[in-house]
Amino acid sequence: MNYNSVRETRRERLKRMLVPQSAVFIGGASTVPAIDYCRARGFRGNIYIVNPRRDEVAGIPCVPNVRDLPEIPDVAFLAVPRENVVGVVRDLSGIGVAGAICNSSGFSEMRGGERSQRELVAAAGEMPIIGPNCPGVANFADRSVFMMDHFGVHDENGSVALISNGGSYLSDLGCADRSLPLAYSIGLGNQAMVTVADIMDVVLDDERIRAVNLYLEGIKDAAVLSAAALKAARKDIPVVVIKGGRTSAGRRATESHTASRAGDDIVTSALFKRLGFVEVRTPTEALETLKMLVYAPRMKGRRTAFATSSGSYAVLGGDIAEFNGLDLQPPSAEAAAQLEKYLPPFVHAANPLDISSGQSAGFDGNLNIYRAYLSDDRDVALSVMCFPPEGGWDPQTWNVTTKAFALAARERRMPAAFVNTLPEALPKSVRERMIADGLVPLQGMEDGIRAVSNAVRSSELADVLSQRTDEEILVPRYRTGLTEEIAFDEASAKAELGASGIAVPRSVVVTPDQTGRLDELDFPVVVKALGAGLARRSELGAVVLRLGTPDEAWQAVRSMAERLKKTSPKVSVSDFLVEEMVKDGVGEFLVGIRRVDGIGLALTIAMGGTEAELLRDTATILLPASRKTIAEALRSLKLFQLLDGWRGRAKGDVDAAVDVIQKFAQFAISNGERFVEAEINPLIVRPQGKGVAAVDAVMRLAW
Repeated sequence: MNYNSVRETRRERLKRMLVPQSAVFIGGASTVPAIDYCRARGFRGNIYIVNPRRDEVAGIPCVPNVRDLPEIPDVAFLAVPRENVVGVVRDLSGIGVAGAICNSSGFSEMRGGERSQRELVAAAGEMPIIGPNCPGVANFADRSVFMMDHFGVHDENGSVALISNGGSYLSDLGCADRSLPLAYSIGLGNQAMVTVADIMDVVLDDERIRAVNLYLEGIKDAAVLSAAALKAARKDIPVVVIKGGRTSAGRRATESHTASRAGDDIVTSALFKRLGFVEVRTPTEALETLKMLVYAPRMKGRRTAFATSSGSYAVLGGDIAEFNGLDLQPPSAEAAAQLEKYLPPFVHAANPLDISSGQSAGFDGNLNIYRAYLSDDRDVALSVMCFPPEGGWDPQTWNVTTKAFALAARERRMPAAFVNTLPEALPKSVRERMIADGLVPLQGMEDGIRAVSNAVRSSELADVLSQRTDEEILVPRYRTGLTEEIAFDEASAKAELGASGIAVPRSVVVTPDQTGRLDELDFPVVVKALGAGLARRSELGAVVLRLGTPDEAWQAVRSMAERLKKTSPKVSVSDFLVEEMVKDGVGEFLVGIRRVDGIGLALTIAMGGTEAELLRDTATILLPASRKTIAEALRSLKLFQLLDGWRGRAKGDVDAAVDVIQKFAQFAISNGERFVEAEINPLIVRPQGKGVAAVDAVMRLAW
């Protein structure tokens, strides 16, 4: 059976697990909460219990072992000691159960548990296992819930799928009083057999799903995840993602390497951007963003009409909105003139608009204010207030103004949201009424406003992906296995680059005793000590610039050799590179590519120079990448204008830089599993039309 056939068979079995006709729980007292929750959520199929030592569990008669089951269940929920799991899984696979959910722990999440997990996978055979060490699976939309405990009460009208490594995230979002329409809540634990991407691929086949939320603590296979992301993009289903366990350390963080400036967190963000995922920081931000995505029409832009009844919220909310990229254009003269007819005399037309006591003008008065305010061409209408909690002030005024705001936005066919400044003070009945009115109820001022911005970002990413080919979204699978790595010195690295069509300065390699061929070079030149592990050569005195004659170069080589023997006796240097200097550079880039485990090849571009290093002015994208994507990455750098004729400066040959970076990327891709990392530092950019030159390079390849 080939790879695609195996995946398709697993997909079908996972689908059966999500909508089973019968289920078996295997364990003792620890399964009671799961069984009770399953029945409480209305599971319609047969439920069986396997326990050799008990007559009943949760009021259901037990059978002593798997082989005694009266029918073959579609799904099994395991909560047994680790030492019993492998045998039970082997029995389940043997009778043809579609799949198992392994709640039991003590596997790869614990030191020494890797072997047990390998045995578990081997025992499962073709039967997929979700877990181990997972909370379970809930398909609320079909009343098929197999979770370790209570993960919220949800009806059959959900449209959001939560997919997570662990259970706490699912519990928090599932039990939150936020009106999130959950359809699926799936915890995958160790992902021994079934990954986040596998489940996402299956869930996307459900036509009820309108948004997906991923919580990831690691990425097992970016290639499989990218295939699921492509499916989401082509079905126009937005994906919101949180990455836990971030680190700023790169895979091989050496201070001299450009590629290591992009830590694994930055590379992961680059992956998400490529896949069209909206990345958020916290569970509550994810929750509010999901509501905005499923309850509001798709955003068309960032032009925002911001209304409130408080000067403080206008100031604070306006700051948050603009910081998150929303465009608060002032009302047009026509809209301002209309507004002045209905606003209190001491209130001026502005954006954000503080309607102040105009909130008490009754429904028609509020409707006139909002019709005038929304008469301009805007992309989204946003109301920010603090709704009184149940038992507080009479909510009538707030009900009136929010109904009027919703109607005015609906008349303009404009997405609209109400942001409650505090997350806990918006009653459920009010939220439900707002949703019915077409007004998205968001909770918490910062989370709510960020949710609106994230919804805009989701739309922008979707537009970008709709213009890209499948190949520009998918991430190739880079197989590894070669362990011996060779570090190239600068001369060898440049020879590899030169063979790939990348321009490097003319040079010769000499020793202190053999300095011939220097007269073949154009002067001035630079002398550099050669060594594969030689870092920070300038600090070691291993670089000398602007040598004007062959004799000066020869003397520099001899002096450098003697100096390194005394100051750095552990550094073995016998060869020296003498290279022509680029005399007409107008700027420089630093370009690095490295392999990131589980993701692939990451290309990082930075502006050169000490100022750029202080600013950490970098852009990271994943390979392969189109020429357009590389050019966009270059132009996204803060200091790019310095190479684009800023204040009368000479323009650099940016097109040539893009060509070279594309060749560099192709060099990395063509080396396949051999490629580890390489860097051009710097890539000197010459005036427009004169090209670029790679004047320093390092490289490591595997064998």
